[in-house]
Amino acid sequence: MKKIQFSLIVACLCVTMAPLESGAQTNIAPNAVATTSYVSPWETIAALNDGFTPAGSNDKSNGAYGNWNNPNSLQWVQYDWSQTYAVTSIQVYWFNDGGGVLTPTTAYAEYWNGSAWVHIGNVPLVTNAFNTLAVNNINMSRLRVTMLNTAQSTGMLEWRVLGTVVGGGGGGGNGSPYTWPAYSPNISYNFRTEFPSLPAPTNVLNDCPQVAGTQSSNWWCFRWGPNKNSLVTTNAITPLLARLNADFAYFRDQMGWPPDLRAKNGYRSSVYLYGSGLCTDNAPNTALGGWQSAINYNGRSWPMILASYYPVYSFDPACTFSDREFQKGAMTHEGIHALLADLPGVKQSAWFHEGGNVWLQQTADARRSNNFSSMGDLNGTDFIAPFMPIECYSGWLQDGSFGGPSAEGVNMFNGNQQICTWRTYLGGHQYSSSFPTFLGNTLGDGAVPWIWRYSPTRVLEGIASGLGAAQTRRLITEYRAKQALVDFGPWKNAVLALLNAHFGQSIGAEWQPSWMNPPVWTATPYVKTTNNGGLLTPDPITLPGWSGANQIPLTISGNTVTVNFEPIGANMTCQLVYRTTTGVPVYSTPVSSGACTLNLTSPPANNVVIAVITNTDYIYNGEATRKAHYDYRLRLVTGVTGTASVNTRWYQSATLSSARTETTAPEATVGIDWSKYCAHDVPATRITGNSSLVKMQVYPNPARLNTRVTLHFLNEADEKTTISVFNLQGAKVMEATTTGMRYVIEPKFLTAGTYLIKIKNTKTDQSQQLIVQ
Repeated sequence: MKKIQFSLIVACLCVTMAPLESGAQTNIAPNAVATTSYVSPWETIAALNDGFTPAGSNDKSNGAYGNWNNPNSLQWVQYDWSQTYAVTSIQVYWFNDGGGVLTPTTAYAEYWNGSAWVHIGNVPLVTNAFNTLAVNNINMSRLRVTMLNTAQSTGMLEWRVLGTVVGGGGGGGNGSPYTWPAYSPNISYNFRTEFPSLPAPTNVLNDCPQVAGTQSSNWWCFRWGPNKNSLVTTNAITPLLARLNADFAYFRDQMGWPPDLRAKNGYRSSVYLYGSGLCTDNAPNTALGGWQSAINYNGRSWPMILASYYPVYSFDPACTFSDREFQKGAMTHEGIHALLADLPGVKQSAWFHEGGNVWLQQTADARRSNNFSSMGDLNGTDFIAPFMPIECYSGWLQDGSFGGPSAEGVNMFNGNQQICTWRTYLGGHQYSSSFPTFLGNTLGDGAVPWIWRYSPTRVLEGIASGLGAAQTRRLITEYRAKQALVDFGPWKNAVLALLNAHFGQSIGAEWQPSWMNPPVWTATPYVKTTNNGGLLTPDPITLPGWSGANQIPLTISGNTVTVNFEPIGANMTCQLVYRTTTGVPVYSTPVSSGACTLNLTSPPANNVVIAVITNTDYIYNGEATRKAHYDYRLRLVTGVTGTASVNTRWYQSATLSSARTETTAPEATVGIDWSKYCAHDVPATRITGNSSLVKMQVYPNPARLNTRVTLHFLNEADEKTTISVFNLQGAKVMEATTTGMRYVIEPKFLTAGTYLIKIKNTKTDQSQQLIVQ
């Protein structure tokens, strides 16, 4: 696919509504560079800002700008300045020759906020006069007027802009600390807007004829077949159902989440006992595992939890399993997968099916216990390696690229042997709930369910459809800045525990055989740089990917810090951040290029300020996006004495006095590594030694039309394994056998729709859903 690059000269990302400095208002248009969407060859854009005062709208004695022959089309003219001005008004004298160029029927002005054009207002449409639009002291370095006449082309004779220079120049504002504004519009969803009076279900869907027994309680039921493991009794089933009822009631009633498809249709949500002789499998009752699965019944796929005796027995008070508490949490995790299974969102964001799931359970557990001291261990991947993209499955790969949102670039095989392409610890990035946690903190509880409801493909792109492009870029910038200061509300101590647990860790290939053996990277959130006469060049190895960031610790002196940001990659921002000696977080106005200034009204902890360099791209465009790194340079201007060590835990400033929580707060701990307990379609327990349960991977999933789909599964005994594909009506689409561990389904068998893929041999019978789009 042809790579299309967009290059923008951008100004300050977040415009500050600052008062004017003392000084007379002047026409700053002559200081600008004028550009346009189109100018007729015999006209001149230089006429816009030559200071001429026309005698009338057809006075071309000093030249005119016109865009004939472009009738009934939006055309624009633009001013760019090399410094920031506070603009109070614009004045436009329209060109009207009474023929092919007429006064517009629509015209409006916009300024560039660093990532998008922001509407200022409509320009009046009077002929033979200057038309004035008040601008209200907006700081800017780029301004545009767009015009249209429904019948003819348009033009201007003169375009004045009144304003004054903003102190500090270069788009960095006046150095005052920046306050993050609220998001308007925001995104929020509560399922009760669609289901205002959803009653508790009273029926059980009889979708499996082999069921020998059912135990029901409120919204949930437990079902087993004729070969139930003797360890599974009411002593385990009753507390299991109580746990699921309590957890999912909180999700519904307190956090606004819907129940699963069964409950929405009047049937109890269900747990089926794996290995008990049900229609779901042919496994023995000693088989291990637990995951979200589904039963196809009457042309519909009904999600449910399919769990072996092991996690179920963990609920029995007599159980002595060392990991029984983790097993209990894993059952809720799989129930959340069932809840999410029929929602329309994020069909191309496999990472969010894990990270978004973890967020819901983590947040609910913390609020119910008022204990925010622990997060899942893999949440730390975002903080220790902030250069990784937000939408990234398996993190930073061994070739320096990043896994795509649905594991693009991750899977690799040598015959039947899977090759490790990811790195230690960072390879579990998809289980991180750091970004969803930030969304909940910043946008509210309704933001994450909104994504599942209204973001059909990917997370950030979907968010932009609700917040808008400019706010989405600001959201990414805010996330990266707050990461640097561990400004994460009640989760601060939990994040610090994760950072401390992994700071300095040696990161290499996770296991062998590996694709490559990259040099060991010593984990630190701070990027290495080289200093050449005050110009910092970042280490190219850890340049940010799309939506990623670098953190550069700077040693400072004096009361003001200024750096000059020189982006090389597109859509980047720079921001100065620090915590004071009393732990208060301070942020500068973000800039997209030029001077970035911050007044140190309170002294920074350790005399260190962090420069946060962020890429704000939010649309994933395939391989070019996945492999991209965004370069830049940072020039030290004033108040900076050099760079601080990247091997020092500067983030510990979050522990200073006013940043501390109450003395009674629980000690922060590192939480569960969800990748070991809740990998999709794999056992919900740690398994030592050989397992009779076959792991199955289906990719890509979702798959595009006319694309091969690869199955990978464990089959160490080289047994004859049957692969069957069924549509939602239960019809068998294809069937094949193999003695290997890998099989490719040709696209001729797959039209658009949802399928159930089953693999079966003497030791296992496992299924997984496939979506073809």
